[in-house]
Amino acid sequence: MTEGMPHMLWQEIHEQPQAIRDTIAESSNDIIKLAKRLREKDIRQVLVVARGASDNAASYARYLFGVVNGVLVTSVASSLFTLYEADIDISNTLVLGISQSGEATDVIDVLEIAGKRGALTAALTNTPDSPICRVAQMPLLTRARREESVPATKTYTTALAVLHQLAAHWAQDTKMADAIQAVPELIHEVFELEREIEDKSQRYRFLESCVILARGLNFCTAQEIALKMADCALVLPAAFSAADFMHSAIGTIRPDVACILVAPIGDALSSMLELAMELNERNTEVLTISNEASLREVGAVSLQLPAPMPEHITPMVAIVAGQLLAYYIALHKGLNPDRPPGRRKVTRTW
Repeated sequence: MTEGMPHMLWQEIHEQPQAIRDTIAESSNDIIKLAKRLREKDIRQVLVVARGASDNAASYARYLFGVVNGVLVTSVASSLFTLYEADIDISNTLVLGISQSGEATDVIDVLEIAGKRGALTAALTNTPDSPICRVAQMPLLTRARREESVPATKTYTTALAVLHQLAAHWAQDTKMADAIQAVPELIHEVFELEREIEDKSQRYRFLESCVILARGLNFCTAQEIALKMADCALVLPAAFSAADFMHSAIGTIRPDVACILVAPIGDALSSMLELAMELNERNTEVLTISNEASLREVGAVSLQLPAPMPEHITPMVAIVAGQLLAYYIALHKGLNPDRPPGRRKVTRTW
């Protein structure tokens, strides 16, 4: 591996399997309790307020709760409540705030306002006894322990694990709930490809911008890889839903623009295959992250995900390949991925 490792970021990437195990073991009771409240109150709408990597976790919830629980999920702008004091009907609504630090001021303010208006409020955080836990009616904790590097890794994947389990228990789907047990080992299978990821990432050591594409449940993965590319490797990224990209932005793509396609086997695969073929015909630089053999044969570079798994757990696995890709590109550029220029671990906004 590249000289000078490991960085804190590398260590935290590799702590994710155990962090997910600990989260499921230690937080299941609270998750089940909230799922029961959601059924009792017949919640038909979820409003999520979050920033950064937490907002990407909210994107996962948007698709997951819609597919599994049949409810509409909206990532709400905090300013609707804090600046404009909009009179929004939030009866029969779960308002979920996500903040790794538990200190995001705007998220806390929205939860406090929503609780006073009669909504059921919950907080998802990695920090016990944080301000967000004190204002939410039902706090949910990830068990990632302390995260030292600025880019979020284990706090992100453990947040996805909690959201996955909440959806499964809300739907009373024991098979889905049990599927989480496979995730730590699947991530270890990604680690087995690390040398390959390190070698292939050298191709992108001069990369300045890129496009990351996915669809459905893995749109959050495209968004989170984009954030990691910006955080770690100072690459200017653009994350698109494949459907939106095909509708318009594909016309802007030139052969020198790198496109990263996240496309594990699942309901979204066929449209991702179509997009990959279209980009290939345009001689675009394509990197695929997939466990579908025919897709891996398209493009210049492929990163192979583990064998077929339920689509609803793939975002927790695919993102690890993206984290390692961003990490190694940063190293090849001579950057310190633990401390990206201009970034802080906790950002407070109003």
